[in-house]
Parts: sequence; structure tokens; C-alpha cells
Amino acid sequence: MMETRTLGSILCGVAVAAAVLAGERNPATDWMPEAKVGAFMHFLPGTNSLASVEAFDVAAVARQLADSGVRYFVFTLGQNSGAMNAPNATYERIAGVTPHSRCARRDLPLELAAALKPHGIRLMLYLPCQTPNRDVEAIRAFGVPVEPLNKDRKIDLAFAQKWAQVIGEWSDRYGESVSGWWFDGGYAWVGFNDEIAKLYAAAAKRGNPASVVTFNPGVSLKRWTVAEDYTAGELNEPFTYACEGRWLEGSQWQVLTYLGKTWGKRDTRYADEQWAAWVAAVTAKGGCVTLDLGPNHDPQAGPVGTFDAAQLRQLKAIVAAARK
Repeated sequence: MMETRTLGSILCGVAVAAAVLAGERNPATDWMPEAKVGAFMHFLPGTNSLASVEAFDVAAVARQLADSGVRYFVFTLGQNSGAMNAPNATYERIAGVTPHSRCARRDLPLELAAALKPHGIRLMLYLPCQTPNRDVEAIRAFGVPVEPLNKDRKIDLAFAQKWAQVIGEWSDRYGESVSGWWFDGGYAWVGFNDEIAKLYAAAAKRGNPASVVTFNPGVSLKRWTVAEDYTAGELNEPFTYACEGRWLEGSQWQVLTYLGKTWGKRDTRYADEQWAAWVAAVTAKGGCVTLDLGPNHDPQAGPVGTFDAAQLRQLKAIVAAARK
């Protein structure tokens, strides 16, 4: 029998859907201030070829993250080289390349989500807002300018519609296994705007309407688009920023920065006490902090993908301070 729905229930459903898609003070971000601290990994095949994807030790990485106490983990699908950490037939079809020449056969995000779930750790994904900037073949096929080489380039709505198809395939595959997305390179100078942000957000949320998204405008902490749910918050020197409350003009307050001397490095640049004091102050106000750690690529040095012991100890101390 067909369900009878009142006008009130229909309007309520529309309001909830609008809240999920609108990005401003989105209740789908409620888990973020509760999580407080997350980890981020730049694992980028291309430097070490797609063979590094096959060697990645998902179980070992999951154990380290569980031991650290973080409640979410952001993992790169890919970045500049053109190699991706997961299958995507749409990407390779539009790029006009042979299957699995750019996208790995192994699906690391799918495996990571399954390994992290028993520990209560959410998975989020990183992806640039355009094709990898060193893959000339893909750049041409997607219809964006080849020049300048090895740099971000101008994009438009026609390109974005193609890129949204790529995002949508991953979103459909992962569904509720992925809780959020961090899109890089959403710069004003490349032509990124609210219209493109809405298109990407809709594609990212297709598999999981409750997932959260953000678009990085560059090194800064601000609300950037109408479609974002939380601030991208890429910062090099985070200690000069204070969190005054959970919301920053309607976006969940979030900062992404690195433990090492720069992105993907495996050393530590500040003392535990400095990090602990700042992160604890941020999370006490409802903000959250995502910290980049460097993965191991050398199988002779240990399981591929795992973090350095000193960085892991520091992360554990930071999480403990935030949860006091």
C-alpha cells in the first residue's frame, strides 16, 4: 500500500535534504567536534609507481591509527602524477587510457574503510579539483589547457561536469563507508566558483548524502564556498590561529596542517607540549584538527604505508591532551 505523507512531513524531508546539501551549519558535521583530532596521509603512487599500492599494509596502518586514538583518517586518492590509489573506470574512459594504467586495480579506500570501522575511525578522501597536473594525456582529454606544465590550470563548468562524473563513481562505490571529502586546488585564480563547488559536492554526496565536503582556496582559514560543510583550513603555522567557536561563518571550524617539517615528512617540528596545548584549546571550543603524517614507502624499512614511531607517539600525546 502506498504510504500516505502529509504536507508537513514532505516539507520536513525537503528541509533536511536542503540542510545536508546547503553546507551552512550542516548537522552532518556534528561528529567532527566530537572526533576532535584526525590523521591525514599523502600516499601518492607515481613517485614509487602503482606497485606501492599493492604493497600497502592496510592492517598495520589501521592498527597504528587505532593506537593513536584518532577518530577519522583522510587518505589521498591521488594528486599530481596521474596515478590513483583506487579503480575508476570513468576517469580512464574520459582520459582515453587503458584500464589500470592510471588507476590501481587494488581499492585501498575500500580496504581502509573496512579495516578502520571496527575501531570507530571514519574514512575521508582527498582529491584535487582538477586532473593531475603532470598527466598531459589526461589533461588534453578532459579539455583543459595543457600549459602551464606541472601547474594547476584554468577550469570551467564543462570540465567540472566531467570531473564530477569521476567523483561520482568513487562516491557511488564507497557509499556510507566514506564520511567526507577534502578537495584541493579550489583556487579563485583557476576559475573555481560556487557553481563548480555545488556540482562537486552533489557528486561527492551521491553515495552518502550525510558525507561532508570542503574546497581548499589555498593557505588560509575561512569559509570559502556556499557548498562547503567545514573549512579546508590548510595552515603552515597553525599556532597563530585561535578557535573562537565551532562555526566559522557557517562552516565547521577545521584546520589541516602537518607534524613534520612539511607535507608528507616523517620527522617532528614542534614539541609535544606545544601541539597539545594548541589542539586542546581548539577542540575545547568545538574545532577539530587534522594532522598530516608521512607514510613509509620502503618495504625494507617496515610495512609500506606505516607511520614513523616518533610521529605516532606525538600524535598519541596530542589526542590524549584533546580528550582530557
